[in-house]
Amino acid sequence: MKTKIFNYIFIIVMTFVSLNISGQEPINDQLKCKEILQMVSNSIQKNNASKFSFKLEVNSEDFNEVQNGYALIKNDQFYYITEEREVTSDGKNVWTYIFEDNECYIDLLTDLDNTINPSEIFTIWQNGFKYKYVSNKKTGNDLIHTINMYPQNPKESKYHTLIMEVNESKKIIDQASIKTKDGVTIKINVNSLINNPEIKNDQFNWNVDKYSDVDVIDNR
Repeated sequence: MKTKIFNYIFIIVMTFVSLNISGQEPINDQLKCKEILQMVSNSIQKNNASKFSFKLEVNSEDFNEVQNGYALIKNDQFYYITEEREVTSDGKNVWTYIFEDNECYIDLLTDLDNTINPSEIFTIWQNGFKYKYVSNKKTGNDLIHTINMYPQNPKESKYHTLIMEVNESKKIIDQASIKTKDGVTIKINVNSLINNPEIKNDQFNWNVDKYSDVDVIDNR
C-alpha cells in the first residue's frame, strides 16, 4: 500500500510545475478555470527550477499517515525527501531509498505504475479531464480559488477527483488533493516556494559513494 501511495506523491508534486488544461464544462467555468490555472502555470514555468516544502497527508479506510518534506524540480528531473524515503530521478531512472530498510530500488520512470514523467505534466491537463469552478475565499490578504477536476473517462482512470486550491495573490497552488477510485485520499499543502534555487550539479543522480552500504535492488 505504501509504495502505491507514495507513487501518487509524484503526481501531486508535479502538479505545481504546469497546469495547461482543457475541459467540457460551461464556457464561463472553462474560461475562468483556464485563466486561473494558466496564471499559475506561467508563473512557475518561467523559472529554471523550483523548490518547495510540503506536508503530505494520506488517508484510506485502513491507512493514515502524515509526512513532511521538500521537493526540487528542474525540467524532467526531480528530487523529493520525506521522513520515510528519498526519491531521485534524472528524468529516465528513479532511485527510491527507503531509510528504515536501508534499501534503494532502481526503476525506469516509464515502468513505475501510477507515476507521471515531469515532461508529460505540460500536456496531461490538455486531455482527459473536465473541470469545474467551485468557490473562492479570502484568507488574510490572499484570494483562494477552489477548482475541481474530473476524468472525462472515469472507467479508464484511476482517479475520482482532483481538487486544487489556487492562491491568486501568490500565483501558486496552496493545496492539491487526489481522491482515487480505491478510496485513498492524498493531500499536499505547500508551505514555502523558492524559485530558481541553487542546485548541485549531481542533485538528480544517485550518489553511489554516499550510500555505499545500502542494499540496491535494480528493477530495470
